[in-house]
Amino acid sequence: MTMFGGRNPVAAQRILLAELRRLRSAAGLTQKQVAAGLEWSISKVIRIESGTVGLSITDLKAMLALYGVVEPESVERLAEAARTSREKAWWDAFRPHVAPELINFIAVEAAATAMYEYQSFAVPGILQTKAYIRAICAAFDATDEATDRAVFMRTKRQDLLTGDDPMEARFVLDQAMLSRVVGSEDVMREQLGFLVELNRLPNVTIQVALFSSGVTDGMQNSFTIFDVPDQEHVVYLDQPGSLVLARTDADEVGRYLDAFDRLSSAKHSSSPAEFEVTIDRILAGSAGK
Repeated sequence: MTMFGGRNPVAAQRILLAELRRLRSAAGLTQKQVAAGLEWSISKVIRIESGTVGLSITDLKAMLALYGVVEPESVERLAEAARTSREKAWWDAFRPHVAPELINFIAVEAAATAMYEYQSFAVPGILQTKAYIRAICAAFDATDEATDRAVFMRTKRQDLLTGDDPMEARFVLDQAMLSRVVGSEDVMREQLGFLVELNRLPNVTIQVALFSSGVTDGMQNSFTIFDVPDQEHVVYLDQPGSLVLARTDADEVGRYLDAFDRLSSAKHSSSPAEFEVTIDRILAGSAGK
C-alpha cells in the first residue's frame, strides 16, 4: 500500500496519526509539552492524535514545526495526507441504509494492509459475483433496493484486491460452503470460476478446508483478521445477522491467528496450488448429482 493509503481517507488518517505520534516521540515531547509549546489545551492534542477531531493544515504545520520537521517535501506529503483524511469515503453515502457494524467493517478493511478470512457459510462478500450476491439476497427476501446496494458495495470492495497497489488477502473456505448450491448450478459455476481467477492473482491465496480433514478448533464461527497500520490486528466474528468486532487484546487476537494457521495448514486444507483441482472436483460432484 502507498504510505498514506492512496485516496483512502480512513487509511490516510490512521497512518497520518501514527506518523504524528512517532514524530512527537522522536522529538522527545509529551502531549502536555506539545500543548504548552503551541498554547493549546492538552485535550486538543489528545483529540488530534486519537482522530476524534479534524486536523487543519495550519495546526498540522504548527505541530510539524515544533517537532523539527521543516523540509518542504515532508511537510507537503503530510499535508496531502491530512487533506485526504478529510475527504468522504465511498461508503459514507450508505451510512443511512446499512448497519453501522458493516460500515465499520468496510472502513477497517479499506485501511488494512492484509486480511485473513475463514468462512463456512457463504463465499466472503469481497469475493462474490453479482449473480451470487443477488441469489444470497433473494434467499433472505431482501428488497430490490437492498439487493442493488449489496451488489454495488461488495463488488466495489473487490478493488482492494484487483486495483493498483492491492492488499494481501488469504482465505480458507469450507468445502461444504463451496459445495452448497446458491441460486442455481450456473450461478455456482460462475462463482467458483471467479474464485479460480482471483486465486491466480499474486496477492490472493484461497484454500479449501476439506471434508477429509475433519474438525479443528477455529471452525466454530467464521472470522476475518485485518492487519491495520498502528493497530497490528483487528478481528471480526460473523454472528447471525451481523458482524461483531472482537476486542483487539493480544490474547484474543492471538487465538484467532493461531486458528487461521491451523485451518490453513496442510493437515486441514488444500494448498493454493491445488485450488483449481479442488474446484474441478466440486464441480464434477455437483454435475453428478
